[in-house]
Amino acid sequence: MDFERDYILRMIHMLGAMMRRLAERMDDAERDHQLDLEARKLCGMPLSTAETLDDASLGELLAPMPRFFMGELFYAKAKASTTLAYGQADALLLSALRLLASLHAEPRLCDLRAARLAELKADVFPLLTGDDLFMCARFFAQAESYDQMEDALFQALALMEGEAWAHNARQGVRLLRSAAKATGQALALCGMTAEELRAAAHELDAALIKRTGGSA
Repeated sequence: MDFERDYILRMIHMLGAMMRRLAERMDDAERDHQLDLEARKLCGMPLSTAETLDDASLGELLAPMPRFFMGELFYAKAKASTTLAYGQADALLLSALRLLASLHAEPRLCDLRAARLAELKADVFPLLTGDDLFMCARFFAQAESYDQMEDALFQALALMEGEAWAHNARQGVRLLRSAAKATGQALALCGMTAEELRAAAHELDAALIKRTGGSA
């Protein structure tokens, strides 16, 4: 699905207004009711139902745009609610990250929501798996946030072993080499140079050769 930039911006503005309305609600019961209404309207199911599903099932059930909305609503609940049980806010933020990061093939969305993904990643970093972090790396690559991409990539690989490591390391080399070909402006905006990215790709390729006997 090709996300239109103007539409995404309108939806982000709408969701921001909703967050402000939630902050003005008197209690969490009112907030939860409003979030359920928004989730029904935007995603076809109440938020309370979505919370009972695991992240993989929810991602499969929802088309790309409803998946984006559901992640935003999970984020809203985690940030606005004041009576969540221990660990519930982190669980909501982790789900929000996974739903957003799963949209790494949508360049316009990645560009507009890279800062949100970076915030979520920082919030729940100890809970992230290697697969979560690799999805983040791909998202940041689409957003041309190559500094964040490099960090997430090597953090992901540090949590992987065996064939999973080798498979993702090969993809990582390709991501780094592709990033090194970005425009000077894109590289300057994220504080990276082509030389740094090529060096990281060379380092990872050398590790591949050492571990597997073959390069990317």
